[in-house]
Amino acid sequence: SQVPIAWKPLKPLRARIMGGHSRFFHPNWFSRYVWGTIAGINLFGFCADQSVGIDRAKNPDVLWPWWHEIMRKKEKGEIPMNMPGYMLVKFNNEAEQKYIEQRGEEFSDFMGAMEEE
Repeated sequence: SQVPIAWKPLKPLRARIMGGHSRFFHPNWFSRYVWGTIAGINLFGFCADQSVGIDRAKNPDVLWPWWHEIMRKKEKGEIPMNMPGYMLVKFNNEAEQKYIEQRGEEFSDFMGAMEEE
């Protein structure tokens, strides 16, 4: 006695060749081509940065020397430690200008501390 084999319906000839689907739009086409393209672009950008020597580290000693200058003046006592930094910078947004108007009298003696050199 033979064991019966599970019957599978035959697919059309076109579906039986090449794994049962068209070549480009196969079941995993999105993850392969879309995410693969995005990953390839990122990899290309990384390799380009490395070949030119771009340093991607965020180094505050290089990027914000003006802030370190403010901190040194606070350490020396030229500026009060509790004075907000937005009162010392050249440009302020509307919210900072409102706070400067409210607390400006408290720190009026030190408002131009960064312009003196």
